[in-house]
Amino acid sequence: MRIEGTSLVEHLGSVKINGVQKVLELDSEANIASHINEGLEIQNVGIDAMEDVQQRMAIVLPIKDEELKVFAGVLRGIPHNCLMIVVSNSQRGETDAFRSERDVLNSFCRATKRQAVIVHQKDQAIAKALEQADYAELLDEEGLIRNGKSEGMLLGILLARLYGKDYVGFIDTDNYIPGAVWEYIKDFAIGFNLVKSPYAMVRILWQYKPKIEGELYFKKWGRVSEITNRYINDFISTMGKFESDIIKTANAGEHAMSLDLAEKLTYATGYGIETQELISIIEQFGGSIPHSDKEVAEKGVEIVQIETINPHLHEEKGSDHLLKEMLLPSLSVIYHSRLCENSTRQTIIEQLVEQGCIAENEDVPRIALLPPIQKIDKKQFISSLEEQLPIYSVPKGDMLPGQVISIKREKTGEESKKIVITGLEGALFHPLTNSYTQALDAIRLLQENGIPIIFCSAKTRNEQQVYREELDIKDPFIAESGGAVFIPKNYFRLPFTYDKVVQDYLVIELGLPYQGIRQKLKRIQRELGIIIRGFGDMSVEEVARETARNLRFAESMKQREYSEIIKIEGNKKEVETVLNAIKESGLSYSQRFKLCEIKQGNSESKAVQVLVALFNLNFGDVFTMGIGSDESDEAMLSNVNLPMMVQGKGNRWRKIKVKHVNKIKGIGPEGWSRAITELNKV
Repeated sequence: MRIEGTSLVEHLGSVKINGVQKVLELDSEANIASHINEGLEIQNVGIDAMEDVQQRMAIVLPIKDEELKVFAGVLRGIPHNCLMIVVSNSQRGETDAFRSERDVLNSFCRATKRQAVIVHQKDQAIAKALEQADYAELLDEEGLIRNGKSEGMLLGILLARLYGKDYVGFIDTDNYIPGAVWEYIKDFAIGFNLVKSPYAMVRILWQYKPKIEGELYFKKWGRVSEITNRYINDFISTMGKFESDIIKTANAGEHAMSLDLAEKLTYATGYGIETQELISIIEQFGGSIPHSDKEVAEKGVEIVQIETINPHLHEEKGSDHLLKEMLLPSLSVIYHSRLCENSTRQTIIEQLVEQGCIAENEDVPRIALLPPIQKIDKKQFISSLEEQLPIYSVPKGDMLPGQVISIKREKTGEESKKIVITGLEGALFHPLTNSYTQALDAIRLLQENGIPIIFCSAKTRNEQQVYREELDIKDPFIAESGGAVFIPKNYFRLPFTYDKVVQDYLVIELGLPYQGIRQKLKRIQRELGIIIRGFGDMSVEEVARETARNLRFAESMKQREYSEIIKIEGNKKEVETVLNAIKESGLSYSQRFKLCEIKQGNSESKAVQVLVALFNLNFGDVFTMGIGSDESDEAMLSNVNLPMMVQGKGNRWRKIKVKHVNKIKGIGPEGWSRAITELNKV
């Protein structure tokens, strides 16, 4: 996506507020690694960079008795790799709107193979967990979470952190335009790619807010937003020598934060929450009052404001709602800020009287504030809710691949469970002899200490099974370059969703199944008239000759499930033509000498993330070591705590693009054994 740069920036102490940036293009051509400057006026953010943020983001959907068809439309607009957290305060009892919402969400998740979380704001188990975790400020006199949008959003933030996310975004569930919802979340991802600080907020400005006044009229500003923007800018202006109108998103319901920032803010109850977030940032980090948080002082807080292409269309709830429930609390949190000057307070009183929110000579009511959620006892909160998590999951008890929930437990002083994830060719196995003898003692040591050994390789399930049986390894493994994750039945105690069962394994599929790949290759061969021979077309003897392996392993190599190995019969130009056609068809390839591995959707990176998340869920935070030997191990090594690289032929280390990789002396299994020695020192 392309977005305008911004030359308008306001600095207040450690806070950097960026002026509004407009989305220029929703689909900005080819993918790029992260984001690039195309000049001071334009930024371009790539697909992978956006998807990385989305994978780490929870989208909180507060809902209260909304039209179910509108709710279903909002769900359809949320990108597939975001975790959806629905926080409902809808009617219960004889007419159970919450049950209907869960049914809608359940049907959507089953149809789209997604996983979500849904809780009711009055859930007794959550209320009890909050009380036990020393955050009773969210509770009412009956010991349940109070009514209010703010309270629902705070619950969403707590769940986002509990489920291991780094970012949390908020989307209203009364939006009639699913495409607008999709764009908002893409804009969140853009914003977090543009900032440098881990303490960041992205706020959405609608380009238009349509009204139906006899005919459809595209209004530029909402009434409450226009007024609140004016007074928060007045508030900011009094803190310096220059007038400012930098804030255009004071009432931005659609906004997102890094969890690191969200945990530090003070929140207003009810509809004052969005404005209070800005006030809290300015009060804590704006420089007028000294603060002791050295890390925030060093890295700063960044606020990004993005104007959308899509308009915002939702149900109108009347002027009383706008004035009494939205404008009054929004201006109240400004008025009662300890930094607000008398001149600003006086103009706020005049505005509230003019709008009929208060009577003349009436005090501006003070909105209750909620303390930062970083005070919560996270360990206790997680412990209290652990048994409830399968109940909150949709489908019930399930966790889907790619969005497996990872509960990040606080360190308790106990040693984290360790896991070894290893490549095979050239790492555990010698690159010339294919022997693993020198690593046997290290393998037995790991097994004696209950440390899982996870194979992560381009080899098929059947190839890996040979070695697993020889070494008596019974842990999960990743096959065919991240085509699928194979988990032994009953290995994990908590439930998760898998795609199918094969023999004694629960399988999480990431890649396109073998027959789908074969069909695409046959179509390319017909269209080009160039012979493409895959292992599926060869005999066991032919595969053995092509790979220089014995018949036993050749048979295992032929039993493919998520990739195909091909040999292209033709000259150099014909080979290039076929490879281009493969890429255009949505397949990808990696060359292995005179052969090519063909796949679609396979990702060792995602496979490792899924497995680590499952271990986190069942054992708390785990410590992962990865051992590799060459470029094929880059994705795996980039997703572990301690990446280790052994030497290859000629006692040399291959060059790979992994930060802070540890180079271990020793070729293949010799280096592998030494790497395990390093793990024992952690």
